[in-house]
Amino acid sequence: MLSLILNLTADEILQEMLKSWENVKDYYSTLYSWTKKDNETELKEYEHKFLKPGYVYLKIIKGGSGEACYDPNTGKAKGRKFGITLTLDPEKDKRIQSIRGDRIYDAGILRTIERTKTYKDIQFNGEKTIDNIKVFEISAKIDPSKNYSADSEIIYIRKDNYLPYGYIQYKGSVKVKEVYWKNLRLNNGYSVKDVCF
Repeated sequence: MLSLILNLTADEILQEMLKSWENVKDYYSTLYSWTKKDNETELKEYEHKFLKPGYVYLKIIKGGSGEACYDPNTGKAKGRKFGITLTLDPEKDKRIQSIRGDRIYDAGILRTIERTKTYKDIQFNGEKTIDNIKVFEISAKIDPSKNYSADSEIIYIRKDNYLPYGYIQYKGSVKVKEVYWKNLRLNNGYSVKDVCF
């Protein structure tokens, strides 16, 4: 088995990731997100829940306050701060976007997996350890028109379950986005009420 793992190609690792994702119904994580636009940077950490087919919940635990959830059936989000709940359009409302325009639905592992299907010039860079998590490192070109101007990405795929642990995006040689899903817990039995308010 070990020799098989050592000889995996980037394409095979990505295929294993897709297979692994099929078995995920929901997850919980602490989402770390660092973003750069021009000379401005934004660092936030969230309590993050996800439920298929695409419900996303984020509660800011570092770098601000408030919480939001996204309903894939309506395409709308709800934001809540200081006890006030509003229905928001994730395409237009900057209150639920990053400084470079990332939408609430971009936060989930699902969007990252979907993005890997569009990778070009894929390269396997080897294995490493991040936060005591063993990962495969893969780099690829991505479409800047669909990725808030980022044109390349490094994705870290966990060796223990073949799910993304995080990614870094670049615009040219400048890092513009870094994300990690820490403390990942899979298949918690969430219902819509657990993820969206």
